[in-house]
Amino acid sequence: MPWHFIDRDHVAYDNTRTEKELEKREEFERRGEYRRGHEFRDRRPPAESPVAKVTTESEEEVAKTILQSIPADSQIITVRFEGPNIALYTKNPRFALTELTYYLSSLSKTLKKRFIIRTDPSVRLEEDATRQAVAKLLPKDVSVSAVFCDDATGEVVLEVSRPEAIDPAMIVEVAQTTGWIAHTRRSPHIPSTSINTIHSTLKNSAKERTDFLQKLGRRLFRGPLVVGGFENANGKQESDSQPRPQGWSTSKEEVMLFCLGGVKQVGRSCFIVVTPESKVMLDCGINPGEMSGLDAYPRIDWLNFDLDELDAVVISHAHIDHQGFLPTLFKYGYRGPVYCTEPTLPLMTLLQMDSVKIANANGNYLPYEARDIHEVIKRTITLPYGKPTDISPDITVTLNNAGHIMGSATVHLNISGAHNILYSGDYKYARTQLLDSAVSTYPRVETLITESTYGNSSDVMPDQQAVYRTFSESINRVLMEGGKVLIPVPAVGRAQEIMLVMAKEMSEGRLVESPIYIEGMISEASAIHMSYAHYLGTDVRRSVSQGVNPFLSEYFTVISGYGKRDEILNDEHPAIVMATSGMLEGGPSVEYFKELAPNPKNKIVFVSYQINGTLGRRVLDGNVSDVSMMDKSGKVKVVPIRCQTQKIDGFSGHSDFNQIMNFVAKVKPKRVLVNHGERSKSENVASSVYSRLKIRSSVPDNREVLRLR
Repeated sequence: MPWHFIDRDHVAYDNTRTEKELEKREEFERRGEYRRGHEFRDRRPPAESPVAKVTTESEEEVAKTILQSIPADSQIITVRFEGPNIALYTKNPRFALTELTYYLSSLSKTLKKRFIIRTDPSVRLEEDATRQAVAKLLPKDVSVSAVFCDDATGEVVLEVSRPEAIDPAMIVEVAQTTGWIAHTRRSPHIPSTSINTIHSTLKNSAKERTDFLQKLGRRLFRGPLVVGGFENANGKQESDSQPRPQGWSTSKEEVMLFCLGGVKQVGRSCFIVVTPESKVMLDCGINPGEMSGLDAYPRIDWLNFDLDELDAVVISHAHIDHQGFLPTLFKYGYRGPVYCTEPTLPLMTLLQMDSVKIANANGNYLPYEARDIHEVIKRTITLPYGKPTDISPDITVTLNNAGHIMGSATVHLNISGAHNILYSGDYKYARTQLLDSAVSTYPRVETLITESTYGNSSDVMPDQQAVYRTFSESINRVLMEGGKVLIPVPAVGRAQEIMLVMAKEMSEGRLVESPIYIEGMISEASAIHMSYAHYLGTDVRRSVSQGVNPFLSEYFTVISGYGKRDEILNDEHPAIVMATSGMLEGGPSVEYFKELAPNPKNKIVFVSYQINGTLGRRVLDGNVSDVSMMDKSGKVKVVPIRCQTQKIDGFSGHSDFNQIMNFVAKVKPKRVLVNHGERSKSENVASSVYSRLKIRSSVPDNREVLRLR
């Protein structure tokens, strides 16, 4: 049986190729350096390199070293810095993706940089010819719904019905035949406007993005600005032996944290990590519960440096309170990279475009436009989980599953090997129907920045089965009395979780059979979930690989258009309605609320966190008996709130108090900073971490600067 391997940087090995390759493999097997089904690694000591440190000034020297170290058969004709990688352009894709692996693995260790294989434009077929060639190469039981060729990277995305059927040998064959290096993605059950928007934007900006990647590479590989010693993890002094121009700073390394939003509150998460070499922003959200700019947006106005001094923005996940202000950075001049996971880009594009649509329809102020979203797309670099990536001269980022929504990530920053920050974003330290639990294993974390949304000691989620039982019983009582149930949901995350639960509960007879109407962005968000199903939990992935779409059910009816909405509202039969947004702040859920709220037979079931100041929070707390809203004719009307309301705990994508404490105990940081929670909850987590785990902890303020090292 043959061995195959292909890694995320397009380096592949296929032992079925040649007799010479088989002999080489046997040689390494004898030395115990080749493992079946695993990445090949050359265990020999790497050859001495004349390149002391890879910097922009040494690009020509690096290229010369690489070309002298690899065989001519690889036909590498260009070597250059592109973003965080050293890009090698080849005219021989088959050799570059197979035998070249031997040489690149050793070189990567020597130079301490990642390589990425790109094909020379001269060997690439046109997109139509590529589509035809791919159709002939793929197995007959695999259908292709889309082929997207990216001229900036030489990569082709194949949307196929069964990506698991495409093995590494076929990827090599596609590259050899078409000149494009292929990536596969599962075909969604409905076309995704967001994914199509991304493809269109990338295609129309290929030259601009090529220039951007090269410019970014030169910035990433720049020489250090600061000379001198710094303490390593063991407290010993180390020094940079590289000669530097006279007069450069010789101060030791510092790590500072600027808190611009998201502390002692939920919303507008934003931090900036500053070292003598770099400035990296973590998240850039808005607060949907606030109307004033000073309270709604990150306090970027408070900074004493320009946006173009930022080396990178890292987005933990797609929810608006973590990325809703990002397009505004580009409106006001930021042109640097944005890093996030692969599913986060289409999901945040979906939510950003929807924000523009709602603002335009309602006449609300939004500090950016659609064109600014396109600028975000052009400069976003997506990363898989678990891949360390240099994002500045002294900072390496690794994204890992956070268990909150699809593509959500904890952000691990390794700063010069001397200080490690783990920014949790929003995380769920438990398995759910949709996702696996957040990753909590890290070799070293000096500073942990943890959320505290459910940070009260009493915020303990009930058992999952008890949650489902409470949920079904709550809805059943309303349906049996002839009422309607409105479930306002965030389009991304909770909507998909609730769909899985309702389909299961109804099919097994615990939930009264009735129509389930779905309106808003839920359907497209679910399509994106299918495209990136490999980011979902183990059980869901298994079902999808067996041909089951968990987001399609005979019980679900997707609603589009005002006419269908009126039919549902005028129908006297009981029904369940799921609609966005989850906090009754814009979107179709508000339109259903206007009509269902006055009737005591109806019920609103909240399944997600309600931020202070939102209509959802005011309704849930019972602080309003009526609310003034616009009717269909644009006139203001008073909507009495007479319906039943209930919050079902247990569906949240956030960790409860016990899960937060377990996560902190597992990570074992030296210091904990608490954010993303109401003040009392953040302070409770901080005091509990100190009293129970004996770890230094605190709750910072917005516009506070902390020295971490």
